[in-house]
Formats: sequence, structure tokens, C-alpha cells
Amino acid sequence: MAWLQEWFDTLGVGAVLLVIVAWLIGRRKGKADIGKIDSESGKIGVEAAQIIAQTATDLLVPLSERVGKLEARIEVLESENEHKTKLLDSAIRFIQELLRWIGIHVPDGTPPTIPPDLESEIQR
Repeated sequence: MAWLQEWFDTLGVGAVLLVIVAWLIGRRKGKADIGKIDSESGKIGVEAAQIIAQTATDLLVPLSERVGKLEARIEVLESENEHKTKLLDSAIRFIQELLRWIGIHVPDGTPPTIPPDLESEIQR
């Protein structure tokens, strides 16, 4: 769940920065005189586009790095999960075989009690 918190933290910072940029652009447009020539409004549009592009770049580079790290971590976790699943399946088959062996070779013996969380997996 730590990765989820990191993701939300990054996304939250990006959203706040975009709101601030939008507010600054709106503030600039609000202060502009109505009688100004079109070239100045075009300048504001170009400047706003540059600010937005720079902000997007500043946000996407760290986000891309984090996504890359998370993808690598997911690959490791999936590999570990696959290994542990195979190991658990093998252990369950071995326990089942041991219980059959006890039933055949030690008919009067009582096998150990199966833990409750394994009862559904191990059927005698």
C-alpha cells in the first residue's frame, strides 16, 4: 500500500501545481487591459503555453521515474509470488502424500492435526 500512497502524493502535488498555474494564467488575463493590442494577448498565450509545457515536463519526468520503479517492483513481486505459490502447492502435495503414507503404514497411529487454515487445501 506504500506505493499507492506515493502515487497519490505525486498526483496530488501535480494537481496542486496545475491549479496554481491555471490561477496565475487567469490572474494575468484578468489584469490585462481590454484596449491592449492583439500581439500582447498572443504573447500571453505563448507564455502560458510555455509555462504549461514546462510544468508538464517537470511533473512527468519524476512521475515517469516512479512508474518505472513501480513496474520493476511489480515484476519482482510477481516473480516472488509465482515462486511461493509453486512452493506452497508442492508442500501441500507432500503433506497429502505423508498423510496417505501414515494411513497405510501406521494404521493405528493418529496423524498430526491439520491446521485450520490448511484444512480446505489438504483433503484426507
